[in-house]
Amino acid sequence: MLKSKNLWFISVVYVGLLAACQASTPSPVIVTPTPTTALATPTAIPTQAPTPTPSVRGKVTLWLSWDPLELATLQQAIAVFHDRYPEVTFAIVYYPEDVLRAAIENITEEGTAPSIIFAATSWGPWLWQSGLVLDLTSITDAELEATINPLAWAQVIYDSAILGLPMEMHGVFLFRNRLLVQEPVGTLEELVSVAQQLKGTRVVGAGLDLGFTYSVSQLAACDGELFDESGALAINNEAGICWLTLLRSMREAGQVTFNTDDDLKLFEEGRSAWLIEESYKVPRLRQVVGPSNLVVDPWPIYQETGKQLAGFVWTENVYFVEGSEPVDFEASWAFVRYLLTPEAQLIMSDPNGAYHLPAVKDLELTDALQAQMFASLSTGVSYPLLPNLDLYIEPLEAAVRWIAIHGATPELALDTAVRKVDQALALSGGQD
Repeated sequence: MLKSKNLWFISVVYVGLLAACQASTPSPVIVTPTPTTALATPTAIPTQAPTPTPSVRGKVTLWLSWDPLELATLQQAIAVFHDRYPEVTFAIVYYPEDVLRAAIENITEEGTAPSIIFAATSWGPWLWQSGLVLDLTSITDAELEATINPLAWAQVIYDSAILGLPMEMHGVFLFRNRLLVQEPVGTLEELVSVAQQLKGTRVVGAGLDLGFTYSVSQLAACDGELFDESGALAINNEAGICWLTLLRSMREAGQVTFNTDDDLKLFEEGRSAWLIEESYKVPRLRQVVGPSNLVVDPWPIYQETGKQLAGFVWTENVYFVEGSEPVDFEASWAFVRYLLTPEAQLIMSDPNGAYHLPAVKDLELTDALQAQMFASLSTGVSYPLLPNLDLYIEPLEAAVRWIAIHGATPELALDTAVRKVDQALALSGGQD
């Protein structure tokens, strides 16, 4: 177990929620962290004697918006790193997520910028187009890429640049309460059949949020993709018709909603057997449903195509900020490379700690639910990286709504969606 005395070198900065109401980001208040009890290190973590490397020095200034448990786990990883690089110092600056973006937008004064930022993959194109982050193409290599899950790696590639490095994976999963349905189903047809058998009871088959994040990835079951290689919408074809036909079938599997927590409440109250949900909700689901009752099922097969349904996959990335001093960049690079070792990835995946899903490949996870999520990610679909993605979301959700709620024909819904996307792009000037 790591000892709290190893954490003396970390300064933690907290910026309050009220900062979001200010015209500019205020000077943060430095708070000395109280010693925390270190979490148990997973037994699967490879042990390695520290090898101090005094030649690497400098300061790692990290901005993030993590919860206290994640920060505590990160401190453990920093403590191990510091044993090997004793001349590297750290400043961790915490912002609530909405304030973090405002703070990044206000990086104007010399000396106020961090050396690295932890942020969602969806922030990558914005950070890149703002000129705030470095292209890492010249300093990454095939050996590093080979250690990282390909779907995670795809989440840092944009505009022929490597915008950052993936630290953890997120995704959309098919959760099941095994108290209500004991075994997974093999096909969507079977899922609908089980749901129909539950009719007349207080339990529906599945709570189905069919908003963009949960429904568009199902194009995979129709051998389709949302965008082609040029970035143009690629659903005005047979795959698009197949996709909407699939979603029309899914509505028979449970209670449909759009971008609400109604499906989550159904599942937590034991009134639905399945839930399509993001990984962010896992700590809450484990607590409410119970770790022994909560499982992640493999996505079922769509019987019409013989292909598997899928969920979107995205990552939390580290971005290197433009303009860091060379000595601080070297320290930050060494730290990030350490975070991508199996040892550090297993520390951050500790089920009693941050509970992150590793971005690196071939790790043996001892937590059953984590292992199920990790396996499900392997069949996932990369979340699209487009700065103007909002222009597509509303028309596509409208098409799904007409299919799932009003029973419209797939052809009519698809044609309307494509026209609305074209109109939105035209109004925006077609800009990315």
